Parts: sequence; C-alpha cells; structure tokens
Amino acid sequence: MENMLCCCNFCSKDTYGLKNNFAKMLLIFSGLLYLVGLIFEVQIFAYSIDKTFLFFLYVFCYFVLGYGILKEAFKGFLKKKFFNENTLMAFASIGAWIIGDGAEAVAILLFYRVGEFLESLVVEKSKKSIQTLASIKVENARILQDDKVVSIDPKNIQKGDILVLLAGDRIPVDGIIIQGESSIDNSSLSGESIPQNVGVGDSLLSGGINLYGVLHIQATQNYENSAFSKIIKLIEEGNAQKSRSEEFITKFARFYTPIVALLAISISVFPPLYFGIIAPNGFIEGFSETFYTWLYRGIVFLVVSCPCALVISIPLTFFASLGRASKEGILIKGSSYLETLFDTKTIIFDKTGTLTKGVLIVKEIQNYAPYDKQWIISLAKTLESHSNHPIAKAIAKLNGEILEVENLQESAGGGISAIWEGKKVALGNGRFIGNLTQQFIKDDTTSKCQVFLALENEVIGSILLEDYIKEEAQEAITWLKNQGYKLHILSGDKESVVKEVAKQVGINAFVANLLPAGKVEFLKKILQKRGKNKVAFVGDGINDAPSLILCDVGIAMGKMGSDLALEGADVVILNDDLRKIPQSFSIAQKTRKILWQNIILALGVKAAIIVFAAFGFANLWIALFGDVGVALLALLNATRAIR
Repeated sequence: MENMLCCCNFCSKDTYGLKNNFAKMLLIFSGLLYLVGLIFEVQIFAYSIDKTFLFFLYVFCYFVLGYGILKEAFKGFLKKKFFNENTLMAFASIGAWIIGDGAEAVAILLFYRVGEFLESLVVEKSKKSIQTLASIKVENARILQDDKVVSIDPKNIQKGDILVLLAGDRIPVDGIIIQGESSIDNSSLSGESIPQNVGVGDSLLSGGINLYGVLHIQATQNYENSAFSKIIKLIEEGNAQKSRSEEFITKFARFYTPIVALLAISISVFPPLYFGIIAPNGFIEGFSETFYTWLYRGIVFLVVSCPCALVISIPLTFFASLGRASKEGILIKGSSYLETLFDTKTIIFDKTGTLTKGVLIVKEIQNYAPYDKQWIISLAKTLESHSNHPIAKAIAKLNGEILEVENLQESAGGGISAIWEGKKVALGNGRFIGNLTQQFIKDDTTSKCQVFLALENEVIGSILLEDYIKEEAQEAITWLKNQGYKLHILSGDKESVVKEVAKQVGINAFVANLLPAGKVEFLKKILQKRGKNKVAFVGDGINDAPSLILCDVGIAMGKMGSDLALEGADVVILNDDLRKIPQSFSIAQKTRKILWQNIILALGVKAAIIVFAAFGFANLWIALFGDVGVALLALLNATRAIR
C-alpha cells in the first residue's frame, strides 16, 4: 500500500518531480505537444502529418510523461515489489505500443499524470484545512529577568518563569495570571468563539491569544508539558493510527494488485490460445488474428482495475474527519476511535463535571428568628472565607460583611468553627452541627448539599447549595435520544440528586451512590451484554479515568490541561461543551456514509467497465475515466468530511 499511496502523491515525497518548476513546465509542454499530435492524427482541421514524425513525437511525450512512472516501476522490480500502480501503468502503456497505438499509450500516462496532479491539489487542500491547529507556532516568548523583558525561545521556558504577554501574543505555556486583565481567544484551540475574560489568579492554557492589554503570567509548566504541546502531539499520533477500514485496504491492495495483473495477462493470452487451437486455418493464424484484440481488452482491464480510488480516498476521508473534529474542539485520537464512535449504541454519563458544571452555587438561605438574614450571610461568609472547600468558595461569593473572629478551626469533612464576640459560632453539615448543639438535624435530601449555621448551642440558619446543570445538556441529550442511543447516568452522588438531574436532562436510567470502583463493576456488566455494539463513557477525565479506559471509547469532558484527560481518554472535548458529544457522533456517521459512497462508486463503476471491456464494448478512454476519473470523484467526495 505504501507504494500505491506514494504513487498517488498522498505522501509528501515528490516522486515525479511535480514540485520542481522545470519538471512542471516540461510536463505541461509534453501534454500540449501530445494534444497537437492527436489533433493532426484525427485530422480535425483536415491537415495531416507525417506518420514517422508523429511516431517520434509520441515517443518523446511518452518518455517525458512516463519517466517517473517507468523509473518507479523499474525500482519496484529491483526490490521485488512487482505489483504496484506504477507497474500496472507501465504494463498498460507498453501493451498499447505493442498493438501499435502510440496515442493511447501516451494517453494512459498523460491522464494518469493529470489525475495525479489534481489529486495532489485535493490532498493539499485537505491538509491545509486539517493542519491549522498543528501549524500554529509560538516563535518567541518574553520573560522577566532582573526586571528586564528578555525575548527567548519558548522551548527554553521553565516552570516558575514570569512571562510578559502583549496584545496579540499567543500564550506559549500554561500559567497563572499575576498581573493584568484581558480577554483570551481560545478559538483555534477549543473551537470556542466567545473570548474568555480573565484577571489575576486565573489559570491560562497555552495556545490562546491575548486580545488586549499586558499580562504577566507565572509558568506552571515548561513548553513540552504544556496543554497545547500535548494536544498537537496527540493530533499527530492520532492521524498516524489506522482504522479497521484502512487496515483492510492495506491487505486488500496487497492481494488485489497481483490478482489484477494476472487476470489482465490471462485475458490477453488465453482467449487467443483458445481461438488458435480451434481455428480451421491453423494455430498461428488463429492466434495472430485475435491476439491484438484480446491484448487491447487486457490493457483496458489493467487500467480500469487500479484500486487508486479506494487506496487514497479511505485514508483521506478519515484524515479529513479527524481534522474537522479538531477544528471544532474535538480531539479524536485516531481513525480507529472514529469507527468505534459509529458502532457505539450505548452512552454512559458521569454526572458531576459532565452533565453539571461541577461548581456549587447557593440556592436558598434560611434564617431562624430572631436572627437577620444579612447577618447570617455575613457570619457564614466570614467563616468560609478562610477555606478552599467548594462549598466555602460558593458561600464566599455572597454579598456580606466580613466580621472579626478568633480561634478559627476547620474539621475535615465536617465544617468550620470560630469565636465571635466571645461566643462560639460554627458552619457545617448536619452531623457536625448536630454534635456541637446536641440536636438531631435532618438534611434536605432533595438538594445537592445543605450546611447549617450555629450560635452557641442553637441552630440559627441554613444554606442550600446545588451543582447546576449545564445549559446545553438537555439539547445534547435530546439529540442523542432521537438518534436511538441508550443513555445511562452513573454517579457517586446520592440518589435524590442524581434522580433530579436525570429527570431534568431526560435520561431514564441512572445509578447513584457509586464509588469509582463501583462504576467500573457496573460498566463491566454492561460491556458483557453489549454484543457487537460499542459502549462509550463520558466523564470529567480525572476521577473517572478507570471508566474512560475500560469502555470501548472514553470521552473526557473539559479539564484540558489534565494528563488523565489527554492520555486516558480516546476522545477529548476541549471546551467542555456537551453539544460536542452529538457532533462527534455526527462526524462519525458522516465519515461512514462517505466511505460507503466511495466504495460503491469505485467498485461499481470499475466492475461495469470491466464487464463491458470483456465483451469489447469499452475502450481505453473509458478505462482511463474508470481509473483517474473515479479516483478524483472519490477524493472530492472524501473532502466533504471537512465541511
């Protein structure tokens, strides 16, 4: 297959000198010269030309157009690689000379070259569209050294360096903003069109563009370990990975090409032998009368049977689809996973960080008389402002006054307590506050969580918090349900919360109270019953790593800088948008559709021409269309995967 791919310009190797300007001009001149000779031969303008001169004109054109092809065919013979498309074209053109048709001999090589050139244009267009992300480079970076801004190679950036980003600069490495405010354009990295507003303390991932102002960021990774470098590396590795269809074509071409060559020889030799044996006027005369006719049919068969359309269009379809996905912020780590997406019929969702934001917000604040609600908020905010717990971060965002407290103590998994104006105050879950106040406190089981505020031995208020569902969740789930996918939710959260989320997004099947090990056990049961259909798991890429690896295809949502997300999952959604899940499956469906269209087109047209040729109803010009023309149509169809 490698030979066949190279001969069709799918690789970067310039086999025939098409990238050399002189070679291009010589090929164009030869093509025009051939057309002039053909015009005189068929006497379109009622002018004729000396046949000897015409013969040498065709010979000149033949060797100019066919030099690269004949050279590669000869090299193949020396390396004992007898069967590739160069060999087939060489045999076909030499056969045309044997039957005395120089015009058709040159035509085989001319149209092959024209098709080859057009194929290269299609492939290059695809590559440009596909490699937009991989081609983005940061040429230099600015760092602070001894209070001076110094320009260095981004590869020399080390963790802890202070970088200076001007307006329009691309972020070279992951880091945290220590000075300045701006908006970051992540469209080339994640497909997100809306800029992200950032300020001091915000984390930045490499690859984004600083839209305005000056930012000082402290590098949290060196260049090689930054998120952008990892993503580009994974794109390169993913494009190099073959799917089952590509592997089949490799094996197909390995056996198909020699079979075609042997059949062409059989068509050219055995019928004349048969007619020579049964000829009443002797074997020699019977053989010679039919040999040229069947040799011509063998040449037609040889030309039309070249598998170029399949050999090129199938890898290009996958290549284009992977590129389209990466442009949309969907990193698929190879064409094999694209095929697995198509075969997937069951999708398992994690809840927190996948269907929900994974960030708590305050839903309701209750105060018990005679205590004022605003004072309750101020006291809660004061206590939680000293903690980094997710609950604390949500409460710290409330509008309230920070009070003076002493002897602050935090109990892991329980709550926080302090002394305010000589009185003990505490904030925490029902168990923690119940132990302090010696009261039984019942949680509101319908909420994500509930914390209580106590003053001395009295409960004076409570705060309800919830992890809110992503805005696009219902839209994404509705599309998947309409397409017939079986959907489940697996979560470690309590049943009432999972049930509420499942109801809101429209998923009927769910299991709650599962630890990571419990999720794995549940997935094993589903995988045992899946049959030929595949199972996908959608998680946040960190605590769901075992589940992502276990399933047929693991899809990690967001967490773009996480090693587990990038390395453990098969598909990474770079911008954490749930609508990219349906888009991933849609790309897989379109890819399979294009593949089958190309297979049916190539094999159907070729089979029809072969049958007609066997009975003498197809000539070499039709055979050339069956090879070059069908290959071009298949290639153009393959590029639809980009759009």
